[in-house]
Amino acid sequence: MSGALFSLSWNGTEPAWLKRWRIQSGASGFRKSQPGRSGQEERGWGALIPPPLFPPEDPQADSSISPLPHLESKIQQTHSLARLLTKYAEQLLQEYVQHQGDPFGLPGFSPPRLPVADLSAPAPGHAGLPVPERLRLDEAALAALPPLLDVVRRRQAELNPRALLLLRRLEDAARQARALGAAVEAVLAALGAETRGPQPEPAAAAVAAATATAGVFPAKVLGLRVCGLYREWVSRTEADLGQLAPGGPT
Repeated sequence: MSGALFSLSWNGTEPAWLKRWRIQSGASGFRKSQPGRSGQEERGWGALIPPPLFPPEDPQADSSISPLPHLESKIQQTHSLARLLTKYAEQLLQEYVQHQGDPFGLPGFSPPRLPVADLSAPAPGHAGLPVPERLRLDEAALAALPPLLDVVRRRQAELNPRALLLLRRLEDAARQARALGAAVEAVLAALGAETRGPQPEPAAAAVAAATATAGVFPAKVLGLRVCGLYREWVSRTEADLGQLAPGGPT
């Protein structure tokens, strides 16, 4: 079998890459067998290992290799993650409303859009900005969301301790927002765009204090607002990445 594998690349003249492999691996090729010694023993163990059919590739050795496929793959993976999290964000919002009781979820109910520290909905002119600037805004919003989602989860653990699925979805959403934010930041770095740099700690502590002292209804409304903002920003991130993804708008 070894001879058959050798024959795939052996044409009588030993290629340079095969010679290098043979020297490094200790294989000395085939030698004439001697009486009383088996062919395997005579060849040596190194000769039993077939050489690679092609020389090993070193991406660093070829400066003509473009990083473009790697960038496209990174964008595509991040876009797919944002698409998946958009679906999860919708499920979270529905689960949240389901456990708040009336008037949440009733037709025609329009809760007040309470302001949230360090976070607002995407601006009306967001879609008209350059894509790198949009992604920077997306990444900043995704960085602000996890501590706010944690505040909502802790308050819901007091109000709805048996809503285990809701509590798990809130915990997952905080972790997923961090992951998507980090992925968007990596895309920006790969594009050569300027990143945000160190940012001050989000004002989640102020939100937590306000939620703790607020009544039940305002706390529920604030939680609904945070879940809604999570859905909006994840969906916005998906749309913005779609501008860069292969096959997206040009």
